[in-house]
Amino acid sequence: MFTFRTFRNSDPPHLLRIWADCAGKPGLIQPLTLPYLERSVLNKPYFDPNGLILAFDNDRPIGFGHAGFLLKEAEQGKLSLEEGITCMLMVARECDQQAVAEELLTRCESYLTASGARTLYGGSPNPCHPFYLGLYGGFRLPGIIQSDTLLTTLFRNRGYDIADEYLRFQVNREGCRHLLDGEILSRFAGFKIQRTADPVPVSWCEALCFCESEVIQYTLINPANEQRIARVRFCRLDPNPHTRPAFGLTEVRTAASWAGTGADLFLMEEALCAVWTEGVGVVEAQCSQKNATLAQTLRSFGFQQCTSGVVYHKSVY
Repeated sequence: MFTFRTFRNSDPPHLLRIWADCAGKPGLIQPLTLPYLERSVLNKPYFDPNGLILAFDNDRPIGFGHAGFLLKEAEQGKLSLEEGITCMLMVARECDQQAVAEELLTRCESYLTASGARTLYGGSPNPCHPFYLGLYGGFRLPGIIQSDTLLTTLFRNRGYDIADEYLRFQVNREGCRHLLDGEILSRFAGFKIQRTADPVPVSWCEALCFCESEVIQYTLINPANEQRIARVRFCRLDPNPHTRPAFGLTEVRTAASWAGTGADLFLMEEALCAVWTEGVGVVEAQCSQKNATLAQTLRSFGFQQCTSGVVYHKSVY
């Protein structure tokens, strides 16, 4: 007989057991340890135990669903209670997965709508992920990995539509391409590149997401006026699913007045060469399917698409 209840302080071992029982589920870091669970989930200042629902078969933990709210990027410290997210839904294989998943989603939705949510998401939309960053889908959450047919089918059957699709890429040191032509190289030959460790976060969302990660920023500076014309940021993957040190490419940005000049390409090449020199073996990246320009840039440097994820949404009244 299946039973369901909300989180208790004694439940972390149950969550770890469920996570381990889901080995092979696409995108999961394995094994998950208590320090990582606490860092990415339980210690977040907005964690609400009522939003984390566990499922049991008699006394055996078999699944959990975790509901939370979108972070307001422009309003520091605030949640958007009108926008609720089913952040994670996991069910062990040795049970009726569909029945348990359906009930967990029902309870997550009930928690969110009772708190005022009018838009519901399946999977966390970018850029502000409230929970599980680094534990699922790489350095940045991709929504729900498309090969997870249990969840993609579940959300579609509940009336959710696709809000966005995220493409996941990675490149290793040996596969990285050097593609800059002489014109771009000569244009920026006299420009300075500044390396900054742990730069000031650009938003409170970024601070929450990467506060315990090593972040490296490379900035391209025009020596004529010291204008910062482009920047590239990386974070170190921790936990790291790769066998070599790995970074995630968190940002590529160019000043509007320098768009189309190749400043971003020049800095990307220089930054990638720098991280390879520092011993990094793999770089991950992610972008929305709508951002065709960035996707093409990544491919041109040798990044290969490894998986993709989908964020679902629906309105409730």
